[in-house]
Amino acid sequence: MSKILLALQYWHGDKAMAMKLARLIADLETEHTDKADFLFFSRFDTTHDIETEKYVQRKFNVWSGKGKRRSTGWPHGCNDLWFGTMDWVYTMQEARKIPQYKAVFTFEADGCPLVPHWVNTLSHAWDTAQSEKSTYVYGAFLAAPGPHINGNALFSCDRNFLHWLTRKVSAVTPHGGWDFVLASEFKNWGWGNCPVIKSYWRKDSFTREEFIQETQQGVAYLHGVKDMSAIHACRKIYNLSPG
Repeated sequence: MSKILLALQYWHGDKAMAMKLARLIADLETEHTDKADFLFFSRFDTTHDIETEKYVQRKFNVWSGKGKRRSTGWPHGCNDLWFGTMDWVYTMQEARKIPQYKAVFTFEADGCPLVPHWVNTLSHAWDTAQSEKSTYVYGAFLAAPGPHINGNALFSCDRNFLHWLTRKVSAVTPHGGWDFVLASEFKNWGWGNCPVIKSYWRKDSFTREEFIQETQQGVAYLHGVKDMSAIHACRKIYNLSPG
């Protein structure tokens, strides 16, 4: 069974929080995992945190990449960072410099695992979705500003899909987020609402009680908390050191 690739995207404005998230993800694993590899992918103007990459290497095989596109700001900079990430995955797989992953989970600093076994849960959820129908985009379904899957989601590493995405599409209008702009295309390829991923719209903070409530509802990964309260809560609940 092939792995998933965890692709953390960041820029200098959220780099510190992204590194805290990466260290938490490493600490949640009890040993070096064979379920996923980890990609640190920075914006063109952002340096890598070598110490954090070494920290994560204790639990994951780690890759490192940097965007080449020069866009900044929302949404154009965010769009190009994601397309750069996906282009890196496609290019490296075509060159056989990285494994053939079954899916890539693209995520950002404002996310947090809610259970220690979240990687296994996402991997199993992806496999289950494929057993039911061909699914290329699998994440949290949102109704506003129009039906779409939030970009903190699993995307197929199928060669044809990645070729279409990175070579034929390559970019989107700077007037909206890529996940919303491409919604109809993703639907045509085949998308699904993943029950173990949840996305909030710009949630300022996250309490311990909310954390527990979400886990009781089966959520394994949460996106959209704009401070580090979810990360801190996760460490406290699972008795993890500060990291």
